[in-house]
Amino acid sequence: MRGDAESPASGPDRRPVGKMGMIRSAALCALLLAGSDVAAAQQPDAPSAGEGKACFQPRPLPVCRSFWVTEIGVQWFVSQPPGVNEQRRWLASWELGWMKNRAAGDAVGASVFIAANDNAMRSGVRARYRRWLGSESALDISPALIVFQADDDQEVSARLGAALQAGVTFHDWIGLTSQVEAAEGGVRFLAGVRVGGYPGAVAGLSIPALLLWQARHDDS
Repeated sequence: MRGDAESPASGPDRRPVGKMGMIRSAALCALLLAGSDVAAAQQPDAPSAGEGKACFQPRPLPVCRSFWVTEIGVQWFVSQPPGVNEQRRWLASWELGWMKNRAAGDAVGASVFIAANDNAMRSGVRARYRRWLGSESALDISPALIVFQADDDQEVSARLGAALQAGVTFHDWIGLTSQVEAAEGGVRFLAGVRVGGYPGAVAGLSIPALLLWQARHDDS
């Protein structure tokens, strides 16, 4: 009888202790998990605060947060070139702009460009999207608005046109391009090569300086 009387009392006495222990254990686990989550969330933020910088040589994140576009190249007309002189089937091109890496895989930006020979000229602005294929290779898609044009007589005038260029860049600085343009005289297709980064900047500064020197020398 005594055992029967004590067993119901002992049962309720033990159950509250078990529940409290479970509650305390669950609360402790929750605090430990919350602390580990906060530490894990803060750990990648510490290096990312110092990651990325303004670069002259284009690179993806985490090396560069943004970078300059300094490109110079040559494009050849696959279709009929502008004007009446078919011997001038090429255009020298120069481009300057700025891009920002949105993530480790892609970047967006804009640039201004000029492409010319002694028979034709195109100049305008270009929107740029870059998809990084690795640390040193990328795919570029660049729609452009042509603002100024000149053909044959080299009288530059504000005539609107459009172009779409696609390019592949290798080892940070050399690339291949293809382009379709809708400008004065119709639609034309071009293909070319270009250099960027430090080589593009050096060439972009040297060639105009050489042309200015040549022009002054011819005038004398």
